[in-house]
Amino acid sequence: MQRRRPHATTAATAVHSSRGTERGMNSKRPRRSGRGYGAAVLISASLLAGGVCTFLTIALPERHDANAIAAASERAPPTLEATDRTNVFPPRYPVVTADENPARLPPGVLSMCAGALWHTLRTTTIVLPEDQTFVHTGDIDDLWLRDSAGQVHPLLLPWTGGGALVAQDERLARVVSGLIRRCAFYVRHDPYANAFRIDTSYVFNAEQRAMGRHDYISTWNYELDSGCYFLRMVYFYWKALPDAPILRDPSVREAVEMLVDLWTAEQRHEDDVHPTGDLFDCQNCKDPYRYPSLSRGGKGAPTKFTGMTWTGFRPSDDECELHYLVPANMFAVVALGYAAEMADALWTESEGLAGRAARLAHEIDAGIQAHGVVNHDKYGRIYAYEVDGLGNSVLMDDANVPSLLSAPYLGYKYDKEVYENTRRFIFSRDNPTYQKGHNHITGEIEGYGSPHMTGAIQRNIWPMAMAMRGLTSDDREEKIRIINQLHKASAGTLWMHESFDVSRPQKFTRAWFCWADALFAELVLSVSGECPGVETYNVMEWRDPVLQEGGPFAGTQEQKL
Repeated sequence: MQRRRPHATTAATAVHSSRGTERGMNSKRPRRSGRGYGAAVLISASLLAGGVCTFLTIALPERHDANAIAAASERAPPTLEATDRTNVFPPRYPVVTADENPARLPPGVLSMCAGALWHTLRTTTIVLPEDQTFVHTGDIDDLWLRDSAGQVHPLLLPWTGGGALVAQDERLARVVSGLIRRCAFYVRHDPYANAFRIDTSYVFNAEQRAMGRHDYISTWNYELDSGCYFLRMVYFYWKALPDAPILRDPSVREAVEMLVDLWTAEQRHEDDVHPTGDLFDCQNCKDPYRYPSLSRGGKGAPTKFTGMTWTGFRPSDDECELHYLVPANMFAVVALGYAAEMADALWTESEGLAGRAARLAHEIDAGIQAHGVVNHDKYGRIYAYEVDGLGNSVLMDDANVPSLLSAPYLGYKYDKEVYENTRRFIFSRDNPTYQKGHNHITGEIEGYGSPHMTGAIQRNIWPMAMAMRGLTSDDREEKIRIINQLHKASAGTLWMHESFDVSRPQKFTRAWFCWADALFAELVLSVSGECPGVETYNVMEWRDPVLQEGGPFAGTQEQKL
């Protein structure tokens, strides 16, 4: 076997923040280094012929063989195993036992859950006029499409007492509908960007502008999962409030159309295919995606068509080693299923949208089955983390979600045997991000982290990966054990952190990281109906002159007009 280390990343200058210190702006990404954490494994995989759907709005640069690309597009899509792809709502995971067999959790854990559940609303949410909401990530004052949707996800869970919280509370419904509108605006502004500012007051320097940053765009890392999170948020909101006006707003439909077209074009990233048309009029949309720190002049490592869709960056914001990120493509299959269902029900004026989304989901899923599963000498057939269609595979998992571990939670219909083999690999020393140790706060503890933080904490465990282990478990007792460990691992702060040292949880990154808090709250809610108890919420800033009626958990809300 060939072995190659995953790309190393440089942590923040201070341990408390890993995404940058320049008012939430990432500094220029470091050059690649062999000094990453552990080793990712690259192995050969069988290459199967694949096809691509006919795409009506793509740009073919003159310097490429348009006839060859057209011929490739006429091939039949890869054969998909006979699998039911109907959307399952709610997803089968987490397994919810809060009603039939509620857990008796310590008061401190329940108090921590309530704080985590409302943390986003209390500290990172700004309700703007014109039905918009801005939700920043915590100690960085920018909105990540991924993080913001994950932060409000507990408000959309259909299995909380009385149904989704947004369906019980007009004020919470307004918060999330405003976030949907704002994120749709950002996708329309630039579908390749992943993080945004609340306004255009920030002055970017020349180096930042060269990285695609301007006006609202905080970072221009193209991350496939960003759009997936947006689609999941819209879908869960629709299930909770099917008649909500925001769902039929043209901006939301246009954002969905753009994501489907973008992901279709990026199946052929190697051929410099990129989406065009009236919706793709952004400053950075004129040419194929290039990012300065990626190899080959910003294009990234070579790939071959697989049916999967290309991405430049992982959900950790790190560059991909190879560019078909398997867990992100799993999430895309699910999100496209959501898009197809909503298109049929809500956006009939967008002719062909449901069919395009469904076919793309089919092709991506076939690509995962043909290229994303590899044979491991020790574990058998497992899912690779990244592949390139050329026979290379990165074997590891990263704590950030989507991860391989999170496949059941995301709603992906995985091969059970392959997933169980993968799970055994993830929680072993063969996974280069795995850690196991002992400390006086948690006792013995195991989990895994991310190369993203090895510069600050070499032996890092990420709480969100621990929470995801619980969210994908069928074992109620295991979930309770993980909840109690997470409570201890907060090291007395009662917040989830980005990462902590396996030997010393007091050493952690990001004291204010609301996405991880939301995952902890969701895990507790799945086993207990006692959170949030009597704790109420308020929104950090309410700038809209209209204040909706609050529900059973609403506190006194001041307006800032």
